[in-house]
Amino acid sequence: MSPALLAAPLNPFADWAALRGARIFITGGTGLFGHWLQPLLCRANQTHGLGLQLTVLSRDPARFLAAHPELADDTALSFIAGDVRDFAFPAGEFSHVIHGAATAAAATFHRQEDALTKFDTTYAGTRRVLDFVAERGIPRLLVLGSGAYYGPLQAGHTAYPEDYPVAPEPGNLDVAIGHAKRAAEFLCAAYAARHGFSYSVARCFSFVGPHLPLDLHYAIGNFIRDALTAPAIIVGGDGSPIRSYLYLGDLMVWLLTVLTRGAPGQAYNVGSDEAISIGELARRVGALLAPGKPVHILGQPNGLPTRNIYVPDIRRARAELGLDVLTPLDDAIRITARHAAPQRPN
Repeated sequence: MSPALLAAPLNPFADWAALRGARIFITGGTGLFGHWLQPLLCRANQTHGLGLQLTVLSRDPARFLAAHPELADDTALSFIAGDVRDFAFPAGEFSHVIHGAATAAAATFHRQEDALTKFDTTYAGTRRVLDFVAERGIPRLLVLGSGAYYGPLQAGHTAYPEDYPVAPEPGNLDVAIGHAKRAAEFLCAAYAARHGFSYSVARCFSFVGPHLPLDLHYAIGNFIRDALTAPAIIVGGDGSPIRSYLYLGDLMVWLLTVLTRGAPGQAYNVGSDEAISIGELARRVGALLAPGKPVHILGQPNGLPTRNIYVPDIRRARAELGLDVLTPLDDAIRITARHAAPQRPN
């Protein structure tokens, strides 16, 4: 996290005491979410005197620490290098595991991994983590799932509730992650029944905030990049798909709340329920960051409109955990742009 973000108030997570003395093992801890989670936990540890110890599995710890030099000497934080599918179990006792490892976003964007590799990374990685949890008797696990868990949204639905009954089509290789996330949730239920630990699932949708890549397959990131650096904001499709975006700082509050208060065996949708079309989003980004810059919508309609909706129903998280959207989308866009502004060409 940048120095400017580190100087900002801590995210309004109210239950830091629930993590006092925690020993947390984190997979996927140096991806997009990890760029927020590790700095936040380390800072909260210092601010509140929590006595945390964090052990993070990463393919490339050195790269993460180069981006976060302020964490290099933090004695609460340690790394092990490895692949989630076959990592060596770290020594010591742990009270919590946060399992977020998945395929790298850049690998997906550049089509460097086929569907089977994507599936295997999530499925085999989850099984390896569960073996670790079971062997060590770790009492609490948070699994970072995905809205890809759900199949196409049928007519009459405007958002996905957690009990939505339609799964991805088995032959659709483009949603390998969705198939894998469903299998991973089955593994969690089966291991928990056999070994007696508690787990909850955060089914994560779409997010915006500092550290979001602006040059991959994230539409909102691409629009922010175009607003800052390009002659026009480009929408590759027809602008009709419906999305929603939760600020990454809010996401940290949600994940920590599900970790500490989520019901055993329960899945919670994690995201914003403020729906917006991609075309409207592009125009909104332009109005906020580059008034007067043109928005070019290049494509044609693609598929049924109901298959182009990716918005969570978050009533369960609101009712059971008291969670809600904390940061308005306009503010989230502005903050992301301010963080990215130094990347503008001279």
